[in-house]
Amino acid sequence: MNDPGMSLSDFDIREHIRAYHTLVGSDIQFAFQTIVDARHQDVVGFEALVRGIRKEPASQVISRVAHDQRFSFDQACRVRAIEAAAKFGIDGKLHLNCTDVKAGNIDLVLEVTRHVAERNDIELRNIVLELYNLEAIGRGRQIREVRDKIHEAGFMTLADNFGSRDADLQPVAAFQPTCLKLAHHLVDNIQDNPTAQAIVRGAIATCRSLGAAVIASGVEKAEEFRWLSEAGVEFFQGYFFAQPGMDEQT
Repeated sequence: MNDPGMSLSDFDIREHIRAYHTLVGSDIQFAFQTIVDARHQDVVGFEALVRGIRKEPASQVISRVAHDQRFSFDQACRVRAIEAAAKFGIDGKLHLNCTDVKAGNIDLVLEVTRHVAERNDIELRNIVLELYNLEAIGRGRQIREVRDKIHEAGFMTLADNFGSRDADLQPVAAFQPTCLKLAHHLVDNIQDNPTAQAIVRGAIATCRSLGAAVIASGVEKAEEFRWLSEAGVEFFQGYFFAQPGMDEQT
């Protein structure tokens, strides 16, 4: 394959996509978890969650992927998720996980995602790239350049899993994503956890100043939903609202 940082022709992109299909074969499928706007009581998006053909969780599926294949697998999942979303009839924002995206491969990520989205009649403005680790992308100017490339390509950005490792808001402020997602670790029983409450309030205040939306993930209890709503969170996903719906095997 060509270097991920190189400019690619449509032929090159199609070759990459064929290779991604070959890599995963028929070994993966997707569950789509709803994202709801609680204030307007409306479903506004769906996150594509990779599963094994026997509905194995993402962690088990990814554990079978060799380290040197992780980026290609990450790409393959986005390709297949877009195709599954089109077949599933997803209406609203489509959230795609990006676990191995860096400054050096962002051009290839965007070109392949654009190509597959257009081929499947999914509008680019409806795609949200969920970036798992902002610090892995870079710092300062580099992280802003990645953000600008994503936005200029027509996609939205989301800083994923905030609070899963630490609660550093500096990378979030530098990246200025469209959305920030609170990790399940913070949300779990937040009504009884003053430390998590302080972290979440700080994240909400920062996001308001940046013009970014906040999504709470892993909401499973009415008490969690009530506290987060009163704190100012408007968007939610989790079993309290709906179980993920599976796409049909392709």
